[in-house]
Amino acid sequence: MPPVRIVCISDTHNDDRRADIPDGDIFIHAGDMTDWGTLTELQDAYNWISSLPHKLKIVVAGNHDFGLDADHPRYVPEAVELFTSDAAKAAGIHYLNQQVQTFTDYTSDSPGELRVYGNPRQPEFLGKPYAFIYRPFPFEGSVEAWKDAPTSNDNVDIWVMHSPPYGRLDAITAKYKGLTGCQVQVRKIAAAKPLLCVFGHYHFSWGVERVRWEEDGDGVSSSEFLSLSPERKLEEGRDGPESVSEFSFPQLERGRETIFVNAACMTMNKASEDRNKPIVINLSL
Repeated sequence: MPPVRIVCISDTHNDDRRADIPDGDIFIHAGDMTDWGTLTELQDAYNWISSLPHKLKIVVAGNHDFGLDADHPRYVPEAVELFTSDAAKAAGIHYLNQQVQTFTDYTSDSPGELRVYGNPRQPEFLGKPYAFIYRPFPFEGSVEAWKDAPTSNDNVDIWVMHSPPYGRLDAITAKYKGLTGCQVQVRKIAAAKPLLCVFGHYHFSWGVERVRWEEDGDGVSSSEFLSLSPERKLEEGRDGPESVSEFSFPQLERGRETIFVNAACMTMNKASEDRNKPIVINLSL
């Protein structure tokens, strides 16, 4: 059975990236499609995403996508209706908000069921009233945000969120020292052990990391960076790995290994024309 080709991107921030998106079976956008989450901005994002040829398109919101957050003052119901409409589904778009969805028709030769979990919730960021935020652990909101997350019994293949889990591609430039990924989320992922986790939010840590779990329990046995952003390598004085954007995993061991992808397209300098590439994961299911 041929591998499933999964194209991952996040943090496009009003950029129309359709010309840069590689072909594939599945397209994943892990949030921050926009800067301010207005209906106009979200409509523009919907337009370019819906035009892509990928059979299945998974979308979660980010902290800048205000209009999609029903608990935020900038909520725009029409925006949610747009991304959950019959037209969206006909275009292959599935907007996930704290839920698991099962797919069977995601390639021309789908090898079986694909279970995907999506959750846009994230720890508050820089003290600003962003969308989909909660106070970080140990505050109760962090536990509430992930209380219904999948477990190993749910057999989730792909886990999509906007913000990184703690310790997994969540480094940030020294200017914002002290910010990290979510400590609750990392425990939930360790318990569920999906094959692939896709996120963004921390532009500085674009890259790919392969984690092997301990045979008994939820601890990490080993981890390896497979790709890191040029910005992070420069600031941290690293010699590698190269900033490669496509990987194949023909024999990933289910329940023992997870690939973490920080697919943030935006760099730390939005005024620059430089962008991080979409990351392609060829995965045998």
